[in-house]
Amino acid sequence: MRYYRGAFGGSISMEHMKKYSPVTLVLIGINVVIFIISMILGIHRDSILFGGMAPINYIVNTNEYWRFLTSMFIHSNIMHIAFNMVILMHAGAYYEQKNGSKSFLKFYIMTGLFVSLSSGLFVSGLSVGASGAIFALLGYILYYDLEARKRGIINQSMILPLVILNIIITVLVPQISTVGHLSGLLIGYLIPMFINNKTRGISH
Repeated sequence: MRYYRGAFGGSISMEHMKKYSPVTLVLIGINVVIFIISMILGIHRDSILFGGMAPINYIVNTNEYWRFLTSMFIHSNIMHIAFNMVILMHAGAYYEQKNGSKSFLKFYIMTGLFVSLSSGLFVSGLSVGASGAIFALLGYILYYDLEARKRGIINQSMILPLVILNIIITVLVPQISTVGHLSGLLIGYLIPMFINNKTRGISH
């Protein structure tokens, strides 16, 4: 089986991912298929209007709670989905191969829903994209990378420069959801920190 190292570790060869990170491939496939079909049918703008995450007050008044989930699978343009899917391939493969498919799917969906809630609370317009869950994955990977560095272990992960670059881009580009990206990064970082602190407390 061929091995192609991902940006954060793990293998991103198709053979390896089919066996050890199938959920990552399925999520990428769902996002891409939704984008292509919406473009072919000419309903891309409508998919954003009816599926994007809206302010919480609007959702409560209209009972359109599906937006919490559907907004995670809709992208604004080709560059948006291309960038997100490349990062998802690397970050998803790393997490899923490390923790298993069930843990990965649970982490991805739960953090994505949390980011949708954050966007609904603090963003006045519509928000779309898998960025929230993806940034949560980056936050998770960043936590373990920094923990390793504290112990003097330096690996080949690209997580630190990638996170710094993305924070700069997020702040500078108006079209990017600052709330979505940063809330995802924060929750992704806090989850393993909380789990590790709890584990250490039990061991003492």
